[in-house]
Amino acid sequence: MGMFGRKDAEPVAAPVFDDDEGERVMAVWRLTALPREEFDATYGDLFQRCWRAVAAAPGAEWHALRDQALAHVTAALKVRRAYVLPRFAAAEDAARLAEAMSFALAACVLAERFARLLGRTTAPAWSPLRADVPAPAELSDMLVPRSFGGLLLTRLVGAAGHEWLAQEREALWAAAAYFGGGRSELREIADDAATRIGLPIADAAAEAPPAAREESVPEEPAPAVVAATPGPESDRAAEPPAVNSPSEVADAGSVVLETSDGTDGPLRVGGSGKGWLWMNWVRAGVHDGSIAVNAAGGWLHNVGGAAFVVVPDGYEAYRAPDSAAAKTVRNRVARLGRQRRRKWQGRTVDEFRAELADGRRVSGMVFPGDLVWDDRPPPASAAVVVEGRNW
Repeated sequence: MGMFGRKDAEPVAAPVFDDDEGERVMAVWRLTALPREEFDATYGDLFQRCWRAVAAAPGAEWHALRDQALAHVTAALKVRRAYVLPRFAAAEDAARLAEAMSFALAACVLAERFARLLGRTTAPAWSPLRADVPAPAELSDMLVPRSFGGLLLTRLVGAAGHEWLAQEREALWAAAAYFGGGRSELREIADDAATRIGLPIADAAAEAPPAAREESVPEEPAPAVVAATPGPESDRAAEPPAVNSPSEVADAGSVVLETSDGTDGPLRVGGSGKGWLWMNWVRAGVHDGSIAVNAAGGWLHNVGGAAFVVVPDGYEAYRAPDSAAAKTVRNRVARLGRQRRRKWQGRTVDEFRAELADGRRVSGMVFPGDLVWDDRPPPASAAVVVEGRNW
């Protein structure tokens, strides 16, 4: 019958993840003790609701949101293993309640991450509490209170998840406390995990009540927290240790956004994986025109909205700070998991053949176009990517 007290779970909607995201969601499943059917009905439905809510939203911020959310949930469930929650549960209830608390933690992390962007999104006659983001939506600069995540949580959790939390009230109250102004063990776990993987939520602290603000002694303003771009190995060694190897999260595609340098340059994207250095170099080159798109003999082409990078040319053109060879740079980029993949002769590969507008037949990698040129795509070329055959 399962933990939900019912024999049948609602069918889960068609998958909305790419191959890399699907693998990372399965990594979340392995951090739980749930049967696959119950995971799909709760966590799986939760993830899919989040993904569908922003499926039509373009731009690097939305790619970053999905990557950050997956990385944060994974790290939070790993950190959560070091905690006994709820603390005073009877021994016969402990295992059951522990699973419910883990689900509440994952749901709160996702709701908080998605609320920070959905709360800034504006579109005519649209509400983030009722409908998915429409394509013409825009992002404002407004600050979103942490408590907005509590409102969004009720929309993102599906029927089976709601039923589970309703049965285990300790988990339900813990989820409510996460977005409140008092102490929350789940929020402490989430904040610890975010710091460990280099994705802190800078303005996550809930505001103090008005009376407390009036009586408090003014303090020196804290320095703004800015997500750092990838630096030398010596810099990263000073970061708090991750629960597991940082590469399990960072190189899997976790993304941090920061503004460029006060100019009108592109947003920098990056986690601790060195492949982001190459990606940011491409983004900057496309923005300032130093990297030509669709040029005869060139290595970067807009093919049906996707960014096609000729291999190895696109990596040979890059000068890595550590003088890494083109093959090493390519492997670093592949570890980010942002490229398209396909099945070939029983294995998964990430290179495709394309016939370019200049007549060349080349091999290359395919990336989401808006990850490379944001919402300012160059004209589409006459090139064609061939999914199913090789020359």
